Amino acid sequence: MISIRNLKKTYPNGFTVMENFNLEIEPGSFTVLVGPSGCGKTTLIRLISGLERVTEGSIWIAGKDVTRHEPGDRGVAVVFQNYALYPHMTVEKNISFGLRNFGRGKDEIKKILAEVLEMVGLTEHAGKKPSALSGGQRQRVALARAISKSPDVFLMDEPLSNLDAPLRAQMRGELARLRQKLGATFVYITHDQAEAMSLGDHIAVMDGGRIMQYGTPEDIYDLPANIFTARFIGDPGMNILPLKDGRYIGFRGQKVGIGRPAGLDGIFIEGAVSSRENLGDAYRYRITAQDGTQFEMRHSERVEVGRHLDMFVKRNDLHAFDERGIRAEVRTPGGAAP
Repeated sequence: MISIRNLKKTYPNGFTVMENFNLEIEPGSFTVLVGPSGCGKTTLIRLISGLERVTEGSIWIAGKDVTRHEPGDRGVAVVFQNYALYPHMTVEKNISFGLRNFGRGKDEIKKILAEVLEMVGLTEHAGKKPSALSGGQRQRVALARAISKSPDVFLMDEPLSNLDAPLRAQMRGELARLRQKLGATFVYITHDQAEAMSLGDHIAVMDGGRIMQYGTPEDIYDLPANIFTARFIGDPGMNILPLKDGRYIGFRGQKVGIGRPAGLDGIFIEGAVSSRENLGDAYRYRITAQDGTQFEMRHSERVEVGRHLDMFVKRNDLHAFDERGIRAEVRTPGGAAP
C-alpha cells in the first residue's frame, strides 16, 4: 500500500503545488493519475519516488514511513516519458548497470537479464544500443530496467506518450500483461483517456493539486462527482448546460437522440448543426442550441451542417450538478427543456 498523508509541497520560489493532500493506493492495484498540465501529477510521482523532498506530511510504502528515505531505499522503480537510457550502453548494459550498483553478483545479474529480456521480448536485441531500436523497443528497455529491480511499486510518468497510436495500443496490452504477471502496485500518469480507462482499476482525477474524484473507471465515467470530472473524463467530455435556477444539467454526446418522441421522460433540445466530424463508425457534431449554448452530439446518422434538429436526452442519461458544480439529484420533469 502507498499511503500519502497530509502532503504539502512548496518550491523555493514560494509556489505551493499541493497542500493537505491525502491518498490511499491499495497494494497490487493499478492507479492512474489524470488531470490537466500543472495539476501536480508528476510532482506526486517525484515525491513518492524520493526525487523531490516533501515540505510537510508523510509518505508510507508497505507500512514504512519513507518520507526521508533516499530513492534507492524505497522499493520503487520509475519509468519516464523520455526512457532515460544511456545512449553509449547496449540494452543489457542499460539494464545491468543499476543491478551492479546495488551489489548484485555476476551470476545473479545474468539470470535476471535473461528473465526480464524474455519478459519484454528483447532477448535478440540485447547487444544493440538505443539508437538502433524503435521507440517501442526503447520503452521496453526502460520497462525491463524497472522490472529488474523487483520493486514493490512501479511509478510511470506518461511512458507511452512518445509512441504512435497503434504502438501505444500494443504497449497498453503489454503493460496490462506485465501487471498481472508481476503483481506489483502501479501508479501511472497519462493524458490518454483510453489508457486511463483500459489500464486503471482506480483513477484519480486531479486539478490544482487536489483530487477531484477517486474511484473505479466505471464510477468516474458514469457517476462524475463534479463538473470538472464530468468534462475532463470522456472523449469528448460531458456536455454541461446551465439551467435558469443556477444549477447545471449534463449528458454525454453519445446519449443525444434525434427526434421528438412522445411521452419522453427527459429533456428536449432544439438547435442547429454547426460542424460535423467523421469518426468512421459515427459522426461527431457540434450543436448550437437556440439560446446560443453549444454542445456535442455523437450519432451514426449523417446530418448536413446548418440543419435544424429536434433532439432529446432520456432522464436516465442526465446528470445534475448544483450551483457549486457538485453532483446532485436529477429533478427534470418529463419533456422539459433545460
